[in-house]
Amino acid sequence: MSSKPALEEIELLEPVLLVLPLPLHCHVSPMSRLLSLRLRPELKKQAHGSASVFLARLIVLDKLIDLEEVQRILYRGDHEGTYITRHWRTGQIIATAPSSAHVLEKFKQARTHRVPLHNVLISNIPEGTIHFNHKVLDHHVTEAGVRLNFEDRPSEAFDLLVAADGLYSASAVAYRKVFPESQIADIKGLHNDSSSWRKDGEVMFLSRLGLGQYGVVAIIRETPEVAAKLHWAKNTGVEGLQRLQEHFATWDPIIGQVLRTMTDIDAYPLDSAPWLEQLVRHDRIAFIGDAAHPTAGAFGLGAALGQGDSWALYRSLQQSYTGDGRNLTLPTGGKTAPEKHYDLRRALGLYNETRRHFLGRVWLQQGLDGVDAAYIAQAASDEAQWIRRFQERHKNQLWMTEHDVEAAFVNTLASEAHWSKEDDREDLVTARL
Repeated sequence: MSSKPALEEIELLEPVLLVLPLPLHCHVSPMSRLLSLRLRPELKKQAHGSASVFLARLIVLDKLIDLEEVQRILYRGDHEGTYITRHWRTGQIIATAPSSAHVLEKFKQARTHRVPLHNVLISNIPEGTIHFNHKVLDHHVTEAGVRLNFEDRPSEAFDLLVAADGLYSASAVAYRKVFPESQIADIKGLHNDSSSWRKDGEVMFLSRLGLGQYGVVAIIRETPEVAAKLHWAKNTGVEGLQRLQEHFATWDPIIGQVLRTMTDIDAYPLDSAPWLEQLVRHDRIAFIGDAAHPTAGAFGLGAALGQGDSWALYRSLQQSYTGDGRNLTLPTGGKTAPEKHYDLRRALGLYNETRRHFLGRVWLQQGLDGVDAAYIAQAASDEAQWIRRFQERHKNQLWMTEHDVEAAFVNTLASEAHWSKEDDREDLVTARL
């Protein structure tokens, strides 16, 4: 018997889980149904986006769907999914980041193309569950819940608000494109792996993506003037591509060869803002994904973090539910069975405690990486010294990419009595079904 949550169970009990695999920027999830109130229209244009798929992401997906559906669209290349880091100018391999040796083949890190991944995930969600493009103007927290005012429909009250949107950066920009790999078939010496070329905070990433597709991602610093003209998923045309070709002209020649096969490229201003120390507000609002921790492309981990948040929130809601066989408080004497409800205060406390310490460590790592980058950049005039410093500071951050959010939740639950505050039962916030 499958241990995966039934789709009906997810929809009825913890529908917020349906936000989990998708960067849908869902704003609201009432307990009895899921209503995704606004999808960035530009998401439909993300046909040109590639995606990293780490163990942290795969172990969550494995709890939701048949993982073979995902395996069929993944690319791992010649090195079992190992991420290769190359010297920006020579292409020399200067670091590798493989999966842990004990990891099963199906959980080894990989790359894929966003569109087929989204299609697989959406195919497992009942049609009509998710609704798009209802713009939220503002919200008000009341004793009865969270009331949302919409641009195109009457206001409505909900038990739980889930914010998952991000912010745009004024300078850091990712340029992305996905195209048929036949386009680069004649380039001799092109690596059959997932490789990144790095130079002092700027990155070029090239990789096959499976299903006959190839992906290019360039992360560079732009002037505020240039960045201000860019919009999410906006095609920069020939002019934008020429600027990239000029920018990477002194890098490994294989990069220029790939760029010369292209006709255009899309811009994606990266999410950038301070991270939240606490992921919940008012016992009614939960922040997940970029709304809580915009990574600005760091570690290629943004989607995995968002999925980890969503699984932790799902498990927390599930644990707080009193009305099914898992957490049923049996009636005693002449008392009737308790009304089914979620203890939102407890659920959001469990969620916050499960994620905030790990996310705080990821935030700290971003700062440490900044220190390391400055240290490496000081050797820019001495190539051998630059490589030595890079290899000295480079670490395979398995504690991030292979983080097990379910294990973290179980640990949080086991220590709940020690970190949780004493419940004020008169003020207990519940979501009645």
